[in-house]
This record gives sequence, C-alpha cells and structure tokens, in this order.
Amino acid sequence: MTYKNILDKLVGKWIHQRTNYFIHNQQINYHQEEINLKEIKNISISKKDNNLFYQYELSNNINDQKIYYIFSKEEQSKFGQAHKITNNEVKYYRFIIHTHNCIKIESAKADISYNEYIYLINSKFKITISILKRGQKYLAISFISEIKIIN
Repeated sequence: MTYKNILDKLVGKWIHQRTNYFIHNQQINYHQEEINLKEIKNISISKKDNNLFYQYELSNNINDQKIYYIFSKEEQSKFGQAHKITNNEVKYYRFIIHTHNCIKIESAKADISYNEYIYLINSKFKITISILKRGQKYLAISFISEIKIIN
C-alpha cells in the first residue's frame, strides 16, 4: 500500500473513542466524539523536488475545533514528516509506513518519547495505540478505536 493510499483511508467522518491510562496515578479516562478528517487541496505550499505534500483538516462536532496536518515525504524515502497545527502551536512528528496497514508516528523531546501506531484494519475500522515514555519508563498508554460513518 502506498503512502497516499494509506492517507486516503484516513479521510472521512468517524466515531472516535479514546481510553487513556496514566500509569503513575493509575487514572483512566474515556472520551468519545465524532470527528471529520478531510483533505485540503487549496493550501499553497512551496514544493521541493521529489517531495510529496498533503494537507488535512480535522474537526469535531463538539467544540468545532480545527486541527491542521501537513504530511510531507521525499518520494524515495521511507520516512516522512508530519506537522500538527493548532491555534498558534506547531508540533513536529516523524512517520513511517510501518507495515502494509500501519503508520508509525513518533516524536521525542528531551527524554520524553511519543510513539503512535495507526492500524487500518479495513476501510471502515481503525485502531490506534499510543505510548508515552520517559527514558525506558512508561508514563501513559492510549487506545483509540474509530468506526467510519461517512466517506
């Protein structure tokens, strides 16, 4: 499965259910919402040679918050970059197509590392497992399941 094919499978309206477990205080919280991810084709970004750029908008129906993502990858590279833009903040991530149906997203700052695995089970179901660590010590784990309700 190609980079663009995997990104296309993420687009649509989803029922999103998240469970977070914070290891230090053994706290669990749950959250469910409806989210919509759509590709944006009218944003102008200067293109470098052999780079692929894709832009997306993520919104929810609760507070109408919008998050923007920009994915870029050199055509021949296994790794790409993702930029998450919210209000006045930009977060930087690195990603790789981990297996034929999984994207691995990672970020590190000082001794904190974040790894996220998005598994595309089929065209209407995906799960995400996220792990937050300090050094070799686990801080939090998150499990997300999403069911697509509209393309």
